This record gives sequence, C-alpha cells and structure tokens, in this order.
Amino acid sequence: MTQAELIEKAAITTDAIAAAGGLSPLQADRFLDFVFDETQLKALGVRTVKFSREKMLIEKINVANRVAVAADEAADPGLRRGISTDKIEITPKEIMVPFEISDLIKDENIEGNDIEEHIIKLMATRLANNIEELYLDGNLLGPAAWEGDLIEGGAANLVRKDRYLALFDGLLRAAEAGHVVDAEGGPLVPTLVSRALRNMPNKFRKNRTDLRFLTSWDHEQHYREGVSARADGAGASALQGNMIQPFGTQLYPMSLLSPEPLYVENSVANSDGSTPTALAHAPIDNVIIAPTSLNQTAVAPFVEGVDYSLDKAAGTWTRLGGGAIGSGATVKVTYTTAGRAILTMPKNIIIAIGRDVTIEKDRNIFKRVNEFAIHAKVYVTFEEVDAVVLVKNIQVPT
Repeated sequence: MTQAELIEKAAITTDAIAAAGGLSPLQADRFLDFVFDETQLKALGVRTVKFSREKMLIEKINVANRVAVAADEAADPGLRRGISTDKIEITPKEIMVPFEISDLIKDENIEGNDIEEHIIKLMATRLANNIEELYLDGNLLGPAAWEGDLIEGGAANLVRKDRYLALFDGLLRAAEAGHVVDAEGGPLVPTLVSRALRNMPNKFRKNRTDLRFLTSWDHEQHYREGVSARADGAGASALQGNMIQPFGTQLYPMSLLSPEPLYVENSVANSDGSTPTALAHAPIDNVIIAPTSLNQTAVAPFVEGVDYSLDKAAGTWTRLGGGAIGSGATVKVTYTTAGRAILTMPKNIIIAIGRDVTIEKDRNIFKRVNEFAIHAKVYVTFEEVDAVVLVKNIQVPT
C-alpha cells in the first residue's frame, strides 16, 4: 500500500502534542493556535476568545443616544449622559474526534512510529474544517441527513438527525436576526452589494473598508468573472486574482460556505391538503421531510408524491390527503437553498474555544490499534447582530 492509502485507513487525522489526558495551558494554547490557523475565519481577522469555564460572559458597553447638548453660558444644562451595558453569554458545546491507528499502518510505512505524529497533524487540519463547518452551518433544530452520509455502512434510505450541526446556531442562522436582503434568485452583482450596504445601519457605516462581505467561492468567482471582462485596470486586477472590493468593501470567499447551503426549519402543514406551505427560502432542492422527533434512531422520511408534493422554484410544499402527514402537523423540513452571504465587520464575529483540551490515547490489544480521542469545546456568535446584513437566495447563473 502507498503512504496515502495507509493514511486513509486512519478513521480521521490530528496532532499528538502531549501524552494522554489534559494538556497544560501552554500546550492547549499551541494546539488551539495550530487548529485555528488552518481556518479562513482566523485569516479573516475575527475575534478569538479562549476560556476555561463552562460559561463565559463578554461585557458590552454602548453609548446609544446623542451625548452632546446645547450649552448656555453660566447655566447647568440639567442633563447627564450615561452608558448602556449588556452581556453576551457564551455556552460552549463539546466536540470529540475519535480515531484509531492500526499496527499495520506503522509496520507498512517507512515513517514507522512517526506516522502517528504525521496522522495526528493531518487530523488538526480536518478538525479545523469541521469546526468551521459548524460555525457556518450550525442549526439548533438539527438537519435530517441520510444515515449513509453520517456513518459508514448506514442505510441509504433512512434518515437521522445530524447531532453535530445541531450543537448551536452558526453564523448563517444567527444572521437571520440581523437585517435581511432577499436577492430573489438574482446573482451577486454590484446592485445587490449596494442594497446590502444600504441596509447596514448608519452607525456602522463609518468606514466601509472595515466591512467584509462573506460569500461562497462560486459567488465571488461569478462576480470576479464579470469584473474581469472590463477593459480597464479593475478588469485586469480581477483576472489576476487580486482582491475584489465593490464600493470599497471586500468580497471574502470562503471555501466551506456552500453556494447552496443547508437549511432546516419546522413547518406546519396546511389543514386542507391543497394549500401550499411556504418555506423560508426559495428556490429549494434536496428536500427531506421527516418527523420533528427525529433523533439518533434512523427512520424512513416522508415520501414525495405520497405524503407531500413540492414546488421547488417557489419554495413550498403541500400535504397530500391520504398521506402520513396529518392535518396541521408540524414536520422537520431539511433542504438546500440558493446562496447566502453575510455583511459585517470581522471583529463582530466571536469564535470561542475552551482551553481544557484533552488528547487521550489507549491501546486495544485485541484489534492491535492505538485509539485516540480529542475533546474540545467551541462556540460562535455575533457581538452585535444589528451590525449584520444577511443576503439570501443568491443564484449562480449557469
């Protein structure tokens, strides 16, 4: 076997920085820095917080109103201005990376025992990708996923809840509490960027170069393609791969931000069996409708054409009479949508990770493998959701 094939035989891959058990504070910081240096959010310049408690409160101090008053000579204005305070509570969620390395890998590889260190370093990169996926796509409702996509050997026709993405709401979900612009199926073009900028509250518009427009790679590339067709310096710059800054605000493509991101919502069936129920986004695709009780036990989803019908372009579904979905029933609808993008300041995004990282190692003498488990706690939030504009339903023209 080649080295690549041997590495692939490890269930996953990360970095053995210390012996089994809890890492020292210095070791934990080094491990966390290594993981987060691999993420695009770190490169974006977001605010990173490391903590060692179960919960963390971040203090916010604001001056909400006008502080200046008209001054009269030798007279007290009779007014005093103050500040408002608030707190952001961060409750981290625990994740685990279980993997094993067999004796066969070490025996057949020229690196020998050093292959463990190599594989564990690869694991750190994979862990960074997984954390960034959670930071972007997390949804507390927990999307339905085909069991075969979640676990090796799982059933291809049954679904279960994706408990990893259900740990907390990621940035795309949290941004819905900000200011929402609907692209209505249009592409990412200058007028859409302008609409997003105009929906940003005035108090956050002081310097447009402080803002970033987080997009999928495909949407940024489509925008770049349009600019590159211009016969001027901007066109040449776009063609050469330089930064794209419509209206002075940088487009920031993220490889893990899908051009058709996953979404999940609880939806109520209309009682008459003929009136469509509208979903939050349109158009939609890859639809799974399942009971809201969906959890770890795999179940058969409801069947299109038997239990419900779809209008993917309109983003609606309709309960069918005689099917298994009852009148007025609430179901979990998981689907992919047209693209979404986020306009905000990088420092408005807070990513948090606990310092109490553990890397544990054990020996399974019957299987002749070394077993590893990495435990960490993570979370993400916006400091000020009022400084967020979410653009939804962006299409990439074919």
